[in-house]
Amino acid sequence: MAIPIPGLPPPTFLPRPRAVKGFVVSLIAGIMTIIAGIAGTAVAIFFPGDVPAWLAPYVLLGIVLGFVLGILIFLGAFLIWHRYLALGGIMVFFCSLANVYLIVVYFITTIWSYVVLALGLLALIFGIIGAALGIAGK
Repeated sequence: MAIPIPGLPPPTFLPRPRAVKGFVVSLIAGIMTIIAGIAGTAVAIFFPGDVPAWLAPYVLLGIVLGFVLGILIFLGAFLIWHRYLALGGIMVFFCSLANVYLIVVYFITTIWSYVVLALGLLALIFGIIGAALGIAGK
């Protein structure tokens, strides 16, 4: 029988660093998406005379869409945190692009609708940046 020769230990690899920047920016995008959905619904409820007739039945849909998209962006951010970078980044990217639904607030003719549009645009930009940072692993 051969005597085993002590060799080098098996190589160990350091774990990949977490994508903290992508996670944080994606979380901010999710929070802003929820706030934009609530704000869009609030504008439509507080100014019912300015809401077009075709948009009136769908007033409460804004808050539902805001919450659903915000929760999906949160889920994508946590996937980025748990090192599923591509899946989380793609999820954040597409759910942030879905913030374009806030364009229907443009048809409400008050100054507050532009605040909601700006908030939705910021959520869209933060989501795209967070997704890019998450996919890149930064």
